[in-house]
Amino acid sequence: MFSGKSQTACFSTCLFTLLACFFSHQTYANENEDGSFGLTSFAFASYLGTGFYTTSGQNVFVLQMPFEHTIKEKTDSEAGWVLNLPVTIGFINFDSLKVEELPGVNDVGTITFLPGLEYQYPVTPDWTLIPFADYGFARELDATSNVLITGTGLKSYFDVHFNNAKFTLGNRFLYAREQSKDFSTASSYSLLETGLNLRFASNFSFIDEPLYSNFYYINFYYPNNLVFFEQTPNPIKIGIEHEAGFTLSNIPDFLFFENAQIGIGIRFGNNINVYRLVFGAPF
Repeated sequence: MFSGKSQTACFSTCLFTLLACFFSHQTYANENEDGSFGLTSFAFASYLGTGFYTTSGQNVFVLQMPFEHTIKEKTDSEAGWVLNLPVTIGFINFDSLKVEELPGVNDVGTITFLPGLEYQYPVTPDWTLIPFADYGFARELDATSNVLITGTGLKSYFDVHFNNAKFTLGNRFLYAREQSKDFSTASSYSLLETGLNLRFASNFSFIDEPLYSNFYYINFYYPNNLVFFEQTPNPIKIGIEHEAGFTLSNIPDFLFFENAQIGIGIRFGNNINVYRLVFGAPF
């Protein structure tokens, strides 16, 4: 039997999922309307994550370094605070994904620094709500222009445990806005994200720690549609995306990655393919 709080958690997460499916259907019906792609969205690269973004005639590589600092550790009964300090670099001037032609330092096109604060509130031991706020800047190196970025939203994680497995339903609502210092205009976009993750205990270990295998799926819905590097000849336009992938978790920390999780994912939708390198939880 579920407790009252568990029933509330199930209702909330199901509502997130239903909204995502509804909005996805609406976007497919309206994605060709004029004016639906209007954002100078290189500023929002920090929200896209590390990976190769490819479309007709254009390749973009986004590398994110997810620095963070735990101000107060969350427990099953007490809330925690986390300060995020991600640095995101965008490479935009290369022609293929061949190893010998991967982008180098001279191909860096944008840099984003977007500090943010998360409040991790445990509604139950298996359900956590995380309101968050971000404020930072992005710089397009070729145009030497700076853009101020603000973002706010809510994340939800709900876990269900089995004998040797754990199922996680994750949701995120995000609203972000960018404002150029050189122009009076501003742009914004929103995201509704629904993720499913199934974790299994494996028979393998690394430095005496058991490894976990994770299979995940994520649905991304951008109500206003997101244009990635719209100033390039072939802008990448993102409306609806789906991502499926595999990761290994519970590996030792390395470099700037804590609670390390490594894997690969493939994201597709709206004439875009993303070969994503996953460092940390996929959602």
